[in-house]
Amino acid sequence: MKAKSILRIALLVTALIVALGALFQSVYRPWQLNWGATAEEVARPMPGDELVKDPTFNATRAVTINARPEHIWPWLVQMGYRRAGFYSWDTLDNDRIPSSERILPEYQNLRVGDLVPLSKNGYARVVEMEQNERLLLVFESEGTATWAWGLYELDAERTRLVTRLRWCAPSALSQFILDAFEIVMMRKCLLGIKRRAEAQPEAT
Repeated sequence: MKAKSILRIALLVTALIVALGALFQSVYRPWQLNWGATAEEVARPMPGDELVKDPTFNATRAVTINARPEHIWPWLVQMGYRRAGFYSWDTLDNDRIPSSERILPEYQNLRVGDLVPLSKNGYARVVEMEQNERLLLVFESEGTATWAWGLYELDAERTRLVTRLRWCAPSALSQFILDAFEIVMMRKCLLGIKRRAEAQPEAT
């Protein structure tokens, strides 16, 4: 192959990589960081914001659920690895055990100080909680991170479920995985909670 042809191909590949990188940073990343959330929700303080001062990953996501906060809360407090699951892609985050489709009484007594399993070796500690209002988890073995949940009533029949993950990624690879793929899990989790809460008899 002639040198000019090789150079032309190299320039085209370089241009493509630069264009894809620009799209990732300017379109995909902002979309996934604030999926479903309003500008007000992104700007509003949530529990734990002060614990991670300069996060490399700061994502606020939200969904409207046609149910009252007290009908959503039980689905939040029972989450966890080999508990009720995460209502997401169970093959990836719950050892292929299907996430629960019902409220599990044995996991409804969550308290401040309790550990919530995130994986085989990872845990988050309950640092703050107010029933039917807010829940804050702080990761203990996954790097510096907080995972906050908030329930905000819109009216007598609708609630905004808002979650915020603030994380100081320990490496460039971890940062890329968060930026590229974490929304795949989180979006399904939020929609999974929505579907379950709206299916309850009390929510109809």
